[in-house]
Amino acid sequence: MDEKHYSYPLELGVSMFSGRHALKVSAYQELYMQAVEPHLLNIGMDEARLMEELDVAWVLIALTMEPKRPIRPGDQLHAKTWNTTEKVRLLFRREIVFYDENDEIVLTGATFSALLDLKTRRVCTDRELISRFNLPAGETLLEASDRLRMKTPLTEPVEILTARPSWEDAVGHVNNFRYGEMVYDALTPEQREHMEHLRRLELYFVSETKPGDTLTLHRVDEEDAATVTVTLPEQTRPAFAAKLRF
Repeated sequence: MDEKHYSYPLELGVSMFSGRHALKVSAYQELYMQAVEPHLLNIGMDEARLMEELDVAWVLIALTMEPKRPIRPGDQLHAKTWNTTEKVRLLFRREIVFYDENDEIVLTGATFSALLDLKTRRVCTDRELISRFNLPAGETLLEASDRLRMKTPLTEPVEILTARPSWEDAVGHVNNFRYGEMVYDALTPEQREHMEHLRRLELYFVSETKPGDTLTLHRVDEEDAATVTVTLPEQTRPAFAAKLRF
C-alpha cells in the first residue's frame, strides 16, 4: 500500500488564527486531524470501525511539528501522511507534510499513537491484534520522540482548572484539542504574539484526564521557548506537557 497516493485538502478557518493571523496551538492539531481522519478511513483503520469491531481506539501519545514558514489565512494547503513504524510495536509513528498550492513544503511533522484497550483503559498489548495494523514503513522527516521526561515544576501554577463535561470525546476522556487550548491560554501575551515565528511544537500526552478532574497548569520560560505542563492532583509528573520553540 502506497499511502502517499492520497492527498487531503486542508481548511483554514478564522477561529484557528489569532488577531495577528498566527495559528493557535490547537489549530496545528486540527489541521493534522483533517488529514489523518479521512486517511484512516481510506485505509480501513478509522476510529469508528476500531471501536465497534475491536473495542480499541487510537490515542495520540505525542505530536511534533516544525513549520517552515508562517501559515496564513489565505493559504491553500494540502497534506500527505504515511506510517514510519518499521516493525510491529506498541507505538505507531506517522509522518505528516503540509504543502502549499505550489507543492512547496510548509510544515513537516510526526506523531506517535497507540491502540487503547477500551475495556482496561490501558495501551493494547495484544501483538496479534496490533499486527493487523502493520503498514509499509516510509521515510522519516524530522527528529521526534514519544515522550518528554520531566517532573511537574515546583513553582506557582499559572492556573488551576476543572475539566469540563464538554471536553470529553467519544473515547471517554478529555479530547486532545483541549490541551492545545490550555497551552495557548497559559502562554504570556508576548509568547502568543510570537506564535507567527513558531519553529517547533511538541505535545506529549502521558495519561488520561476526564471531566471533573482538577488540572494544574505550570509554565517554564526560556529565552526562545516555553514549556507548559498539566498535572493531576498528587501526581509528581505531568499528565500532559508541551514545548514551544520560537
